[in-house]
Amino acid sequence: MRYASIKRKKIIGNVITYALLIIICIGFIIPFLWMISTSFKQPDEVFSPTPKWLPREFSFKNYVGIWKDTFFAVYFKNSIIVSIITMIIAIIIATLSGYGISRFRFKGKLLFSIILIVVQIFPGMLMIIPLFTIMNKLHLINTYAALVIAYATFAVPFCTWMLKGYFDTIPVSMEEAALIDGCNRLQVLYKIIIPLALPGIVAVAMFAFVLSWQEYLFALTLTRSEGMRTLTLGIAMMQGEHGRVNWGQIMAGSTIACIPGMVIFLWLEKYLIQGFTMGGVKE
Repeated sequence: MRYASIKRKKIIGNVITYALLIIICIGFIIPFLWMISTSFKQPDEVFSPTPKWLPREFSFKNYVGIWKDTFFAVYFKNSIIVSIITMIIAIIIATLSGYGISRFRFKGKLLFSIILIVVQIFPGMLMIIPLFTIMNKLHLINTYAALVIAYATFAVPFCTWMLKGYFDTIPVSMEEAALIDGCNRLQVLYKIIIPLALPGIVAVAMFAFVLSWQEYLFALTLTRSEGMRTLTLGIAMMQGEHGRVNWGQIMAGSTIACIPGMVIFLWLEKYLIQGFTMGGVKE
């Protein structure tokens, strides 16, 4: 009897949990679906007093217009360049530093590890003025370098800590065997450690890419010309830029902006899940 009561409570608890999760998911999905629907609507439908989920006639006019009539292609190119460079830099630095923290003993190791965690506590906006001042003195304002440095500043500490945790799960005995066979440290790193740590590296690469792709505040602060705007900033600036708001094009641009991250996530999903779980727990 008691077992049946416990089982019933567990079932009720699971039902409530899943119901709440479904409601939360619907809350996140509805705006996304409305964005996609609006991107296929004609201007008169967008401002209709009786909005409808599906457009009367699916039209690609907004998608064609945003590429043809705006600087969307420039924004897209800038975001791709900045995000990929930031991702590569974050992977290289985080792999080397994470491996060093995981495997070597050196003075200040504990302090350095604590700093990596502490810097994640502070909001990014606290760094806007210092970074702007530094970039201005280095004459890097309105350049790719300014954005890459700013994004890497936030991506590298988290990526390093994640990879450090992942490297901790790899047995040291495998490295020792390779060293006995004649490999040096660099050979051990790229022949043994990196292949084994590939899921973790993919996870942090995805994090660095998405962080750079969706960032707005630093792009607004560190860029000046329209030719240097990133995708998020460019789409935001379309609102009322020419005296009107073309919501159809804005929604089309927002939909396109979501595609790269979604494609990468779906492509690397199995590596992401394994990388985050293994990097977060030391066996």
